[in-house]
Parts: sequence; structure tokens; C-alpha cells
Amino acid sequence: MKTKLMFSALLCTTANAYASCGSSFCAMNTHWDTQGLVNDDGLRIDLRYSYAKADTPRIGTSKVVNVPTLSAVDAEVENMRTINRSLNMDFDYPINHQWSVAAGLPMVMRDHSHSIADGAGGIAGTEQNKFTELGDIRVVGNYKFDSNEHLSGSGIRFGFKLPTGKSNWEFIAGSGNPAEGGLQPGSGSTDLILGAYHYQGIANSPWGWFVSGQVQTATRTRDNYRPGNEVALDLGTHYTLSPSLTGLLQLNANFKERDSGIGAKVNTHSGTHSLNLSPGLSLALAPKTKLYGFVQLPIYQYANSDPNWAPGDPVVGQLTVPWSLSVGISQTF
Repeated sequence: MKTKLMFSALLCTTANAYASCGSSFCAMNTHWDTQGLVNDDGLRIDLRYSYAKADTPRIGTSKVVNVPTLSAVDAEVENMRTINRSLNMDFDYPINHQWSVAAGLPMVMRDHSHSIADGAGGIAGTEQNKFTELGDIRVVGNYKFDSNEHLSGSGIRFGFKLPTGKSNWEFIAGSGNPAEGGLQPGSGSTDLILGAYHYQGIANSPWGWFVSGQVQTATRTRDNYRPGNEVALDLGTHYTLSPSLTGLLQLNANFKERDSGIGAKVNTHSGTHSLNLSPGLSLALAPKTKLYGFVQLPIYQYANSDPNWAPGDPVVGQLTVPWSLSVGISQTF
């Protein structure tokens, strides 16, 4: 009998976890086939809206206050917020009972504000800018191992994130200086995605569970900027409350290394790791139509500090997210 538990390295994420300006957020797992929650064959289209507001500066596990003290004149002070919104459309097509292919198209909507230091310990003013841009497209194949047990399944996922999103966006238009990599609509890199999963239903019970993992690493970069490797892990359970309503609960772990390279896009105090609890519900509006939603709450957050920081330098914490929300609809044809 095949091994019933496949432990992997990560979860299915969307983008960078946290940059100093609070670029994004840890994603919930909405790959329903890897959770054993899809019974219909055919093309599946999933449309999902996500929201997160990064407004809590953090160094390590401690909350801090980013102040202009000792900051040079006209220096940015990340003491305000970054509002992250995204609209993701995922297409999942089963080729046969073992093979399927998925493509994800993200629209990134970001609104960032920060203060400008006056060089004398105060604030000279504020800057705000926002954009709505296509992000980096993902194409991922899924292979499910043969199994005689209809309640369980295991498989692997592999594919690429493509550099389709704009990666030279300027916070101040015409300045000639790109915003840091974590604020960009796209990373400018081609990334390899590898993952695995296992799901298990419990016979004669409304309960089921899954574990899913994935790792993402840049294989081709540009502009002397390389986004940090990302590793995550999902552990989740679901409970059938009624024929049309299912309770969902996930534990999402995310590990993001520090970005590297040279130039304006590289931020030395990037990188984080976190553990998040994500309760949710799925409602069947029709036999092939499901509406779902999650709220994500951090249990543990750790943000890297600037490795070049020295006593007397201004404190610079990463903007982190106190909570996030995702709602979506899934339709099978």
C-alpha cells in the first residue's frame, strides 16, 4: 500500500510575504483538488479577491515605531501603511485522472504611503502612490499518484512563475529610480515551483484533512535583483456542516529569505517568517458552483532587521499585516 502521508516543504503562495514597505501577505491554500474537496471533472475557474493592510512596523518578533529621528533629509520613513489588494483568476484543467494543469493570473492593486524626514528629527511631508497592474503569471502541473482509495490521494506539483508583471515601477513617476522589489507588481524573475500534497477523508465521518507543501526559487533574474527563496507549509482540516456548507480551517506557515543583489530595488531588511491561522467557510450555491471565504490571523510573525544596522542608526521595522481576508467563487464546467 502506498504511503499515506506525504510531508513537503511548503504552501501555495502568491507573492513576497513582507518587504519593508509591507508588500504582500501569506496566502491561504485554495487548490481544492489537493485537499480532496473537488469531485467534478472538467475545467475549473476560481476567482478570488484578497485584502491585507500592512501598518505594523516590526523587527524580529517585536513591534516598533518607525520615527524620523536621525534620518537624513528627504529620507523615506515607513511609518504609515501599504494596502495590498489582489484579484486572482485561476484556471485548472484535468487532462486525465492523474494529470492536470493550472494557470494563475493575478491583478495586483497596491496603495502605499510613507513620511519624508526633514533631517532634523521631524516630518517634512508625506508621499503616496498606488497602482493596478498585472502581476506574475503562474503555470503549474499536477500529478496525482494512483490510489485505490477514493477517500485519499497524494501528488506532486511543479511549474514556473513567469516575469509577466511590471518590475520597474517608479514610486515617484519620472524619478528614474524603481521602487523596492517587494513593492513591484512583478519580481522580474522566472521562478521554479515544486510542491507536494496529501489529503485524507475519514470514512463515515464529516471530517477530512490535508497537508500541502511548495518551494519557490528564482532561476533567472534581472536588474541585479533576486527575490529571496520562499518556503511554506499548509496543514488543514474541513468539516461538512450540511450538504451545502463546509467549515474550513488551515494553519499556514511561510518562510521568506532576504532579497539580494544591488541597486534601488534591493532592500536589506526584507525577509520574514510567520505562522497564521485561517478559518473559513465554503458554500455550494449550485452543484458546480462554490462560494468561499477565509480570514487569516497571525499566530507568530518575525521580520528581519537590517544586517548593517548599528547603534545610533534610526530604527527601521518592516510593515507587517495584523490580519488579511480572501473571498472567492469557484465554478466547474
